[in-house]
Amino acid sequence: MCIPSPSVPQGPTQAEREAIEAEKRKQKQLLEEERRNAAALKAEQLEIAQATIRGQRNRRSLLAGVRKGGSGFDVAETLKSKQTLGA
Repeated sequence: MCIPSPSVPQGPTQAEREAIEAEKRKQKQLLEEERRNAAALKAEQLEIAQATIRGQRNRRSLLAGVRKGGSGFDVAETLKSKQTLGA
């Protein structure tokens, strides 16, 4: 009583292997393109956010007058005297 052994399954044919490899390459290219697009979008969003922050921080009231770094407000020479100490 011999039990027949099951036949050994054959692997994919050459054409099937090439199709599988082509599909893998296609998926890899799509993934890389998606990553590049995501990186570009992220960089663009960063630029927009920075521009928005710069715009808000650099805005000043028109009533604040002209200021020079560390020197205070500009005062007309006619208003300056020893008694008012420059103001």
